[in-house]
Amino acid sequence: MKQLVWLLGIIVLSQISGCASLLTSTGNADDQIDRWLSQEEYGKALALVAELRESPSLATRNLQETQERIDVQIASYEQRVVAEAESAAGSGDWGTAFDLYHDALSRLPESTRLQQGEQQLLRRHAEYVEMLEMDRLIAKGEWMLKELEISRLAEAKKPHSWIGQYSLDRKIGSANELALDLAERGKRALEHRDLTLAQRVLPLASNLSNAIEIAALNARFQEMRKEEELRILNEQKRIAEAQLAEEKVRGERQEKKQRSAIDIDTNGQEQKINTNGPERKKAALLMADFKKACHEKDFARAQRLMSRLEKQGVDDPEFEHLSKELATDVARHVKHLIKIGVIHYSQQQYNEALNVWKQAQILDPKNEQLTARIKRVTRVINNLQNLRTKSGVTE
Repeated sequence: MKQLVWLLGIIVLSQISGCASLLTSTGNADDQIDRWLSQEEYGKALALVAELRESPSLATRNLQETQERIDVQIASYEQRVVAEAESAAGSGDWGTAFDLYHDALSRLPESTRLQQGEQQLLRRHAEYVEMLEMDRLIAKGEWMLKELEISRLAEAKKPHSWIGQYSLDRKIGSANELALDLAERGKRALEHRDLTLAQRVLPLASNLSNAIEIAALNARFQEMRKEEELRILNEQKRIAEAQLAEEKVRGERQEKKQRSAIDIDTNGQEQKINTNGPERKKAALLMADFKKACHEKDFARAQRLMSRLEKQGVDDPEFEHLSKELATDVARHVKHLIKIGVIHYSQQQYNEALNVWKQAQILDPKNEQLTARIKRVTRVINNLQNLRTKSGVTE
């Protein structure tokens, strides 16, 4: 009898497997993918696409287009989950925020963005719990101080009351325990140079207990606070001196702008940039602005000024040297912007990638690689927008 049941099970399983194979081989794989996507079962849709890639003979639409369509919907889904979880956490509904990530990761267990979002949520939750615990401990310490004061006042009124003395001693013991807890947190704050937190807990701990270790921590905190105040004063002084130096430089530049733009050749003869006095002065002002833009790495402005100077026919060794340096700096900066855009794109941050690549294109408009990247990310953004629009209509 058991063998008969086992045999029937094998037959049924083979029939089910045959039906599954028949489903995909007859062109219904596309319908199955559409069903998975409508149910937001993106992991299953990706698994089916992977299976189809291994079996190219199975009938289906263009796999690349299908993959891109799935990727677009996944990016939109990830963005929505992260935004809703952030909103829930921001309003204090931590349970809903964690549920959103748990459900999403059950659908997309390999999603790096969702995994990172959940880890960030865990850190925020832990920090929030720690902040509440700290506030509770400080409030308890402040309440204990008032309790001790009231008990001492009562003991002063009845100094020979053993009950009053016993109650006061117990409260002093509790205050010492609480002070040690506060001091431990203050010690960690000092190790991380969090003087704001140390200010909240260490003086309070000193008021609750006269333990030697607490007094030592409080003394260390006072020294660090004095060092920080001195550092701030020195920083303010440095900033003031830098501002004065900058004002001096601006004054010198203004004086140079007011001078005649005349170059002296090696034989001591004067060479005018332009025969016309106003034009000569204008060229000198442009040259000064060009130097400033190069120095401040304002590449777009420097390129515009360089173009204007070239049109005026400026023949100056320093201008040629700065122009070559500018070309090198711009190429390096464009390459850096492209890398930043690639990072944004890989993290589905398409708008950020588009903005960075457009900044690079301003500096290098003939860069074909940039043009192709901008077209690609623009197409993805448009697809996402169309998907959101359709979803809104359906809802």
